Amino acid sequence: MNSSSRTQVPAAISRAVLFLMLAALVSFQLACSASDAGPSEKDQQAIKELLEGYLPSMAEAYRSGNVEVLRDYAVEKELATLYKRISDFMEQENRIVSSDLKGFEIDDIKVWRHSNAVVNTTEIWDVRVLASGSETVLSEGLDQRDQVRYQLKRTDEGWRVIYRERVQTIPQQ
Repeated sequence: MNSSSRTQVPAAISRAVLFLMLAALVSFQLACSASDAGPSEKDQQAIKELLEGYLPSMAEAYRSGNVEVLRDYAVEKELATLYKRISDFMEQENRIVSSDLKGFEIDDIKVWRHSNAVVNTTEIWDVRVLASGSETVLSEGLDQRDQVRYQLKRTDEGWRVIYRERVQTIPQQ
């Protein structure tokens, strides 16, 4: 084999490897963009059902101090976060939050890589802060409209809340 043909073989291999890498990159980008295109109807319905269960259960957790009612809807880390928030409020502030969900709308859902989602909602709550151990209302916000962002994770059991953040309370007119 002469030296000319030895240099042509590595060059041909380099071109083939480069072509395969580009093809893999294009395939990966197509797969990602397809999964980022938006939620399927099935995912939209599953996320709506998750929130329909999660929101009243969250209100119950704040009222009772028992985050176990959220176990079917949230991951362990979110349960621990809520437990700490509720416990601190009940113990340090000596208060209880009594909330009633009046309704919610899903404003936006973004799903990526099939297993993650960000959901933005507008929620309407009647919120009362009570003195612990009594029915004395310390403060009250009726028809409180909150914009809320959720981060969800798909598990074997379905979608679960991994983070919830109230973005803002919309001023009443």
